[in-house]
Amino acid sequence: MRIEKDDIVIRSAKASDAEIIKAWWNDGSVMEHAGFPLGLGTTTKEVLDRIAVNKESIGKLCIIEIDGKAVGELNYKIKEDIAYPGWKICEKDYQNKGYGTRIILMLLEFIFTDEELNSSGAINCIRWDTMLENARAQHVYENKIGAVKTAVVKNAWKDQLSVWRTAVNYEITREAFYKLHSDL
Repeated sequence: MRIEKDDIVIRSAKASDAEIIKAWWNDGSVMEHAGFPLGLGTTTKEVLDRIAVNKESIGKLCIIEIDGKAVGELNYKIKEDIAYPGWKICEKDYQNKGYGTRIILMLLEFIFTDEELNSSGAINCIRWDTMLENARAQHVYENKIGAVKTAVVKNAWKDQLSVWRTAVNYEITREAFYKLHSDL
C-alpha cells in the first residue's frame, strides 16, 4: 500500500522499519495516548513478525512519512464491511501541526476507494476509538473529520498501571464521509 499527497506518504511497513517501530512502541511517552504509559516492551522479532503478516493480510501496518522522514505509524484491519484503523504521529516535532487531520482523511479516503479492499464487498463504515483524556483527538474527529461519537464506554479496560480507562467510540459512514469531504 502507498498513498501520497503533497508532503505526506503512507506506505506499508517493511523490515527496514522494524527498529523505528520498536522504538516508538517501547516509548511510554509515545504510547501513553494509546494507554501504554510504560510502552509495549516489544522486540524487533515481534515487529518483524507483524510486518510479515502485512504481506498476507487485508489489514496493514504502515509508516507515515512527512517530507521523507518517518514520523509515525498507522494500521487498519477489515472485518466484513467495516474498517478498524488506528494512527499515531510518534515524533513530537510533527504533532499539533495539522498533519493528523490530513493523514486521517487520506487513510479514510483510501479505505473507502481502494479496489482491492472493497473487492469482496464495499466498506461502508469505519470505526475507531480513543481514550476519554485525549480531548485533542476528539476535537479532530468531531470537528475536522466529521465522525460521529457512538459511545463512551466507562472502565473499558485497565492500563499497565491498573488504571481504568474510558474509551470514546467513533465512526464515519461512506455516505457521511463523501458528503463532508466531497472536495478530496
